[in-house]
Amino acid sequence: MTTHGRELGGEQVQTQLRGNEGDPVPPGVDEFPASFQRQADPGVASQRSQQARSARGGLMAAGALVALVCLIVILGRLNSGTQAGVGTVVYAVSLASAGLSVELARRARTRLAMMAIILAAAGASLADAMP
Repeated sequence: MTTHGRELGGEQVQTQLRGNEGDPVPPGVDEFPASFQRQADPGVASQRSQQARSARGGLMAAGALVALVCLIVILGRLNSGTQAGVGTVVYAVSLASAGLSVELARRARTRLAMMAIILAAAGASLADAMP
């Protein structure tokens, strides 16, 4: 614990700065876990866990679907005999973003996974407008 002094109107005022180790927990910090443990329904934690698993599964499925669509379109464009243009590259970037979203969802980073899916879908729709 570090103590700093300063003068205020001729009096020495001591302020204490808390360090990282060995400090007492400020009041009110343990209230949340205690209130969670006092809840009448013991199934709240398992229900939230089930909802989180369901959200992760849904995001993984959505990301895999977008990745599959991008892969099919890329293969179709490459097999058509025409030159691969900027649209094909944008589809490839969208495929990478969709693949990243599946991995993020698997690692329980659902917000980032949703953003990656949105970017992949937006990129795929943008690639449709390109030659």
